[in-house]
Amino acid sequence: MNKPLILIPTPVQDEQRRSFSMGKGYIASLIAAGGVPLMVPVTLPERDVRVLYETADAVMLAGGGDIDPVEYGEEKHEKTSNIDADRDRAEFIVSRWAVADDKPLLGICRGIQSLNVAFGGSLVQDIPSQWQTTLRHNGHYEHARRDEVLHTVAVEPGSCIAAILGSVEVGVNSFHHQAVGQMAPGFIVTANSPDGLIEAIEWPGKRFVVGVQWHPEEMSFTRQDMLDLFRAFVNATVPTRH
Repeated sequence: MNKPLILIPTPVQDEQRRSFSMGKGYIASLIAAGGVPLMVPVTLPERDVRVLYETADAVMLAGGGDIDPVEYGEEKHEKTSNIDADRDRAEFIVSRWAVADDKPLLGICRGIQSLNVAFGGSLVQDIPSQWQTTLRHNGHYEHARRDEVLHTVAVEPGSCIAAILGSVEVGVNSFHHQAVGQMAPGFIVTANSPDGLIEAIEWPGKRFVVGVQWHPEEMSFTRQDMLDLFRAFVNATVPTRH
């Protein structure tokens, strides 16, 4: 049996905008979970993305810059930055295809936000100025280690994410200044931080459609529960493997 191919929309992320790039943690975690990453440049025409999508068994959306707020009907906040229209377009397209086809779909950090916006939800554009909290949500500000636990999340009992992680309270890392706002139709909230921000969402009735706000790929080689998240995602492809 062939290993499942996991499509990852891959943006231009270097400062000179000369290189497509994807964090090593995402790739290593998928490989450790038994998948084969398929990195797809977000600048490809839709028809070419579709060709590659058809070969893939699942889709993963990674972390990165902010989504253009025009996509959810808001004006740009002064702290919203690093907008990439090609990435927004590519991620929305493959997310909608995957949900329609019931292919497994995992969103991480920006990825959970992209999932929500793709299906009609909105975002909190800047947590420090728009959400009352004392939690450490953006480890970038304090140069936190990438695998450092910055706060806990409360996981909804009986949810997919609770079954995978094996607990209803989980310590997570955190590197974001935006968050899911109004929920998109179809999704439910399955984890929150103590200050009420949404930390995980799922689409009930689908084989595997999950978004998490933290970065499990930075913890998966020291935390069994975080590796289990990638394994559950990859294993959900079994009915469609080539």
